[in-house]
Amino acid sequence: GNSQFATPTRQTPDFAEEGRHAESRRLRLSLKLLADVGLAGLPNAGKSTLLARVSAAKPRVAAYPFTTLVPSLGVVEKDDHRFVVADIPGLVEGASGGAGLGDRFLRHVERTRLLVHVLDVGTCLLEERDPLLDYETIRTELAAYDEGLAGRPEIVALNKIDLAADPAVFDALEAELRRRGRDVLRISGATGEGVARLIDAMAEAVAKARDEEALAEKRERAAETRS
Repeated sequence: GNSQFATPTRQTPDFAEEGRHAESRRLRLSLKLLADVGLAGLPNAGKSTLLARVSAAKPRVAAYPFTTLVPSLGVVEKDDHRFVVADIPGLVEGASGGAGLGDRFLRHVERTRLLVHVLDVGTCLLEERDPLLDYETIRTELAAYDEGLAGRPEIVALNKIDLAADPAVFDALEAELRRRGRDVLRISGATGEGVARLIDAMAEAVAKARDEEALAEKRERAAETRS
């Protein structure tokens, strides 16, 4: 019988009532990865190679676009700092509207504390393309998907610098990005050049974001106590 009918003197009731229909509803759940840092960029920008370089993660790496179809996570340890980095699959123009499954990928960026925009300047140099246009494509899609992402702390990683014979060819691009208020670092995920500085910058930015969140929560609790 129904357990509600059990009493100290009738511990095993042998009767029950039919009960009533319970409420039912359909739920559609959306999985959003929780990571401190999100690696964003166009397909084949070198995000997976970079994740493998900074962590023990083993994402699939190949020399063609759309190798990464699901986000990969890696844990980075730097001194006393420990944080999670997510390799977000490559975004394309129109991603915010669903192009290239971009809307599915962008949702994983929402909960990150820091964006590392991986910009493939090496390939742009070889193909004589303007890397600033690639940068603006991703920025446009981030803002179109969620205006809050446009204001997320960001580090621009100029990747594949090993493909350039003269590093000075990136000076104008770096100057323009810094003029826009961006933190810029030159790296090569393949050779490891500049990656240590990037790890330091990520650790510092994540620690700052965590401190700000903790302070905001403390103030919120204090306000609730006063009210």
